[in-house]
Amino acid sequence: MKRLFTFLLICIMAISVSGCGDKNTEDNKTDESTTSYQDGVYHAEYDRKDVRNWIPYVDVTIKDGKITKAYYDYTNDAGDTRTNDENYTKNFSAANNGMTPREAFDKLGSQLVDKQDIQDVDAVSGATHSSRNFTELSTAALQNAVKGDTTAAKIPLYDDGVYKVEADAFDDHGWKPFIELTIKDDKITNVVFDYKDESGNLKTADAEYKKNMEKANGTYPEKYSKELVQQLLDKQVISQVDAVTGATTSSNNFTALVEYALDDMAEVGDTQPAIIKLETE
Repeated sequence: MKRLFTFLLICIMAISVSGCGDKNTEDNKTDESTTSYQDGVYHAEYDRKDVRNWIPYVDVTIKDGKITKAYYDYTNDAGDTRTNDENYTKNFSAANNGMTPREAFDKLGSQLVDKQDIQDVDAVSGATHSSRNFTELSTAALQNAVKGDTTAAKIPLYDDGVYKVEADAFDDHGWKPFIELTIKDDKITNVVFDYKDESGNLKTADAEYKKNMEKANGTYPEKYSKELVQQLLDKQVISQVDAVTGATTSSNNFTALVEYALDDMAEVGDTQPAIIKLETE
């Protein structure tokens, strides 16, 4: 579990103080007076793109054994940064009383510089997800700083597990979409996508539905489900999965369910089945 991974890194950094015992005791806090950092710039990033095609990263600068700067952002294949993305900045600011993503990320960095302990950095309101990423990445960067290892640290974005998500209601035709997504060794290795009715019958097994849909749309549940799943297994990024012609609504449902499973569950290792509300056309 990635929560355990982060905790173990913090414990390693604090081993000279007390070792790893009860997570709630003061003895387990890293102590800036005993944790020795070597000067340098330490980079940490996740090992793959998130559901929006971005890779979160952090650069932590150590000078004279102290944390003097912590810069957090996201990048993509083109080398762009998320804080320079106009749409993201506009939407983020609208939801957070005018605060920009750059201001939110800088608040995280400033806290780390001021407090010198990643455990004392509080989440920034309106940026909970990014705050969590910042903590994990900074922990990995600081672990390298203890060793003086300036090699980029790459940590798994997803925890291994089976993640189940379904819609909160049946559609107008009496079907409810669901997925079961398996991650192993930080790879999406298996995905089940289907619909069920109130009796638990599957849409892919409904011969009459297949006959009618294939005649009207040129595809049917078993066919388009396999196509969507195979795309995800091949590309490993949901944003690169194309909608299947004749199955636009199901393609949209597939995307929404997978995004939730990855973004809200796999990133924190939450394997409790989830129920979400899907947008309707």
